[in-house]
Formats: sequence, C-alpha cells, structure tokens
Amino acid sequence: MLINTSGLILREVNYRDSDKMLTILTRDRGKISASCAGARSRRSNMRAGTQLFAYSDFTLFEGKGRYSVNEAEPVELFMGVRNDISRLSLASYMAEVLEAIADEEEPDAGLLSTGLNCLYALSVGKKNEKLIKAVFELRVAAHAGFAPELTACAICGDTGPERPCLDISGGTLVCERCAPAESVRLSRESLAAMRYVLGAEEKRILSFSLQGTALVEFSSAAERYLLHRLERGFRTLDFYRAVSEEQTDGGSG
Repeated sequence: MLINTSGLILREVNYRDSDKMLTILTRDRGKISASCAGARSRRSNMRAGTQLFAYSDFTLFEGKGRYSVNEAEPVELFMGVRNDISRLSLASYMAEVLEAIADEEEPDAGLLSTGLNCLYALSVGKKNEKLIKAVFELRVAAHAGFAPELTACAICGDTGPERPCLDISGGTLVCERCAPAESVRLSRESLAAMRYVLGAEEKRILSFSLQGTALVEFSSAAERYLLHRLERGFRTLDFYRAVSEEQTDGGSG
C-alpha cells in the first residue's frame, strides 16, 4: 500500500553499500522507521530529501508492518544548522528529544510543528540559541503530557509571588517561602515567558524576547524540568554543552 505524508528525519543509519534506515516523525503516522534503498548513491534523486533534519514529502510503501521510501521531495532542509557546529549540535539534541518523546505510529501534529518551528528559528539565526532551546524543551514537555502548572503557588495559592520558583519534582509554581529543595528560582520575567510558551499558538511560540538573567533562569528551568520528567540524559545535549563552553572560552580569550 502506498502512503503519501510529510515528515522530519530524526535519525539516519547507513547500511549496505548505499542504503539507509530512517527514523521519521511524520504528520499522519507519528514516528516510523523506513528503509530507503540507494539513498546514498550519487545518482539517487532522494539524496537531499532523505538526509538528517530534512522535512520532506514522502511516498512510502507499507507492507507487513514495514515501511520503505519510494519518493522523498525536500520541503525544507534547514541549511543554516549545517554550517555551524553549535547549531548543528543543538539540532541533533532536538532530534534526539523528539525521537524519545514521539510514539510509534501515533500522530502528534503539535509535536512535529514545535520541532519544525524551532529548527527553522535555529536555521535562520535570528533568535538566541538559549531561547530557542528553552522554548523547545518546555513545549515538548507539554506535548509529552508534562506541562507544569504555573497559575499560582501550589502551596499557598499566591497568584503573583514576589519571588516565584518552579518545583522541578512537583511540576508546579511555588513561592520562595513554600519552595522545596528541588526548585529553580525564577523572576517575574522568566515566569511570564514560561506561561507564554505554554499558552501560545504553535506558530507564535517564539514570538517574544528575553535577555540577561531572565533568559538564564528560563533556560535552566526548562532544561532541568524536561530531563527530570523524562528521567534520562542525552549524549547530544552533553556535546552541545561542550561546544558551547568551548566557544565561550575561545571568545573570552
């Protein structure tokens, strides 16, 4: 049976002389694995559409529960992430997170849109990388069913705490007086940013700015919260951190 769908390539594994096995987050089928014969051949017309991070229109053949790629027409290649080691490593982290969160053959258009919007912002380079990363982490946590409750302090009910915190374990807003040990300090600006990201339309999740201490708080809270909820780390995140530290050290020299 032939299937037409669009999807983002999250992982590619080479096998045989010129074939690939792809992990694709599709709009209609969720996460799937699909083989692609001859994709690495110089003569293949699917080389561009089957590379890592490519968002393509696919024609897939499904047989006995397995998928193979018959056609792959690239829609967006996110070229900006391929020319910079920091952007490339962050894009790799995003792809690994999407693969970890997405369910096999369970469509989630919102999760795919978050990935595409954040990769596009990263590719064009008009937004701070830390902001893109934090927005991505918080939004995908919500898609995975782990949206934090940020309406009011979960202990005393204060809706506008002077010194807000995020309870990482509880997934709730708490004021500094009520905050347990496993909490991240926020400011009113970083709390407002988190509330915005969780409530914004998908296409507007990055339509704001944040700088300085507020951005550092937002970034720390989003990363720690996602990793805690998923109960795992990511090698791609470790590499991104190493790259970022190296660039910072080089720049300060």
